[in-house]
Amino acid sequence: MIYEIVHRTRYDYDAPVTRSLGEVRQLASDVDGQRCLGRRLVIDPEPEHQRERIDYFGNRTAVFSVREHHTRLEVTSSATIDTSDRPQQLGALGDRAWGSLVGGGPGADLEVVELTMDSPGVTRSDDLAAYVRPSFPSGRPVGAALAELCSRIHTEFTFDPKATDVDTPLEQVLADRRGVCQDFAHVLIGCLRSIGLAARYVSGYLETDPPAGQERLVGADRTHAWVGVYLGDGFWMGMDPTNDQPAGTRYITTAHGRDYGDVPPLKGVIFTDAEESVLTVSVDVTPRST
Repeated sequence: MIYEIVHRTRYDYDAPVTRSLGEVRQLASDVDGQRCLGRRLVIDPEPEHQRERIDYFGNRTAVFSVREHHTRLEVTSSATIDTSDRPQQLGALGDRAWGSLVGGGPGADLEVVELTMDSPGVTRSDDLAAYVRPSFPSGRPVGAALAELCSRIHTEFTFDPKATDVDTPLEQVLADRRGVCQDFAHVLIGCLRSIGLAARYVSGYLETDPPAGQERLVGADRTHAWVGVYLGDGFWMGMDPTNDQPAGTRYITTAHGRDYGDVPPLKGVIFTDAEESVLTVSVDVTPRST
């Protein structure tokens, strides 16, 4: 599948902003079995300074500085992405006993081991371990265990955009069983790390309009979140508890990290006397005609 992606973010302020400093993680690249065929980032007003870099987690990131006084800031990222090579199923690696992957498994490198540990937004706990254990009995293949755990989160948690915000603690989400894709990803990550498995937060997009005969997925028309689970041999498999399925060819990755705090699509600092702002975000992901 080849997709055309347009992600627009606009801030309108009630007083002039004298300077904006920003960091953008909406730049899809060659990762998770996808290929970037082209991308573009446009910032209005035009920045005095703009450059790209690769962050600690390997994500392509843009930083910019706008000095021109403005009451509106708009960031538009566009890309053409081929997801044809993204795996749709866990394959033979899913047949491994999950216990063989504790601590990242034999020969795991620092990147993998780090993602078995606590992070600012995801702390391991006895409650998370207790929740995950019915799906992960000793000796069970990791693929079957993951599928059951994702299904349980999908069934037992309610998608409710009003229940949480970006700072809602994971313990509260687990207790209330309500939230959004970010929260469900954090729950899955916390569960897996609490039994010693490596899991990372993945940010990206879903196809806006589903193919004929397929259901529209929760998370279309906005950024979405799912989980990369380490299965050994350098392979990370995407699992989406919000939609109860592997993250296949309808998913486009923009960034990954320990939790949401590492990969917000846009963050920054402004210098202004403005007291209010209005945020407008739109995401369109459409198949390219061939």
